[in-house]
Amino acid sequence: GINAEYMGILKMKWAIQYLVLLLSLEVIMSKNFLDYGVATSAFQTEGAWLEDGKSFTIWDDNDHVKGLIIDNSTADIASDSYHLFHQDIAIMKEYGIKHYRMSIAWARILPNGKAGSKVNMKAVEHYRAMLLALREAGIVPYVNLHHNDLPAILRIDFLAGAYDEEFVSHFTYYADICFKYFGDLTPYWFTFDEPWVLSVYDRMEPHELNTKPYILAHNYLLAHAAAVKLYREKYYSTQKGQIGINLLSEMCWPCLLYTSDAADERSSVDLGGRRIIKKT
Repeated sequence: GINAEYMGILKMKWAIQYLVLLLSLEVIMSKNFLDYGVATSAFQTEGAWLEDGKSFTIWDDNDHVKGLIIDNSTADIASDSYHLFHQDIAIMKEYGIKHYRMSIAWARILPNGKAGSKVNMKAVEHYRAMLLALREAGIVPYVNLHHNDLPAILRIDFLAGAYDEEFVSHFTYYADICFKYFGDLTPYWFTFDEPWVLSVYDRMEPHELNTKPYILAHNYLLAHAAAVKLYREKYYSTQKGQIGINLLSEMCWPCLLYTSDAADERSSVDLGGRRIIKKT
């Protein structure tokens, strides 16, 4: 059975989680709370998967592989927010929502994905119309540049997507385009959503498990830093916005029944909650 020491750790973990919940509720009920908001990502909601010049994303590739998704469903239409965003915003306004985090589809803005490639102005017009509609509804947008929908062409041409060091320059160019065309309509930016997920759930072979996640995470952090530096030096003086990164992390606790778990826990914490070291 589970020993008493391990049960003590579990109880302490539950107590900490309960305390965090109580503190969170106290903040929510206080006067200083920022109201409440909702969040979506482009791939999960937009649909219109090949309309108006958009190219394939890595998830378009994934969900069109028969059998990869259990019921073979796709996000080709999703909730069709590309066409229905005015109705979506009206519903948010009706519910009293004041803050909305959304993401922009890199493959819409830059169908070729790469630094120096042509900007798709139809996509620019779409996102500007959406941001203007949010402003008119009194809803503050929080714009995320990348939510796990890398243009597939980057993976195809470079065989590795974000694993390639050129990813940093491609992302910075894409970010520059977004700051230029949308920076007057949003005061808040995120570079990446949950980069640890992007790092540890990428395609990789068993022999890459102890190397590739670290290289991916390294490139994401470099790209984040480059985009933040660009915004602060080129756009902040006129746009006065804020820019950051959306992080997700989990706390990991070693099971004291096994002596090797302490090392596994250290690896998990290093990568934000995902065990990388493979037991043999």
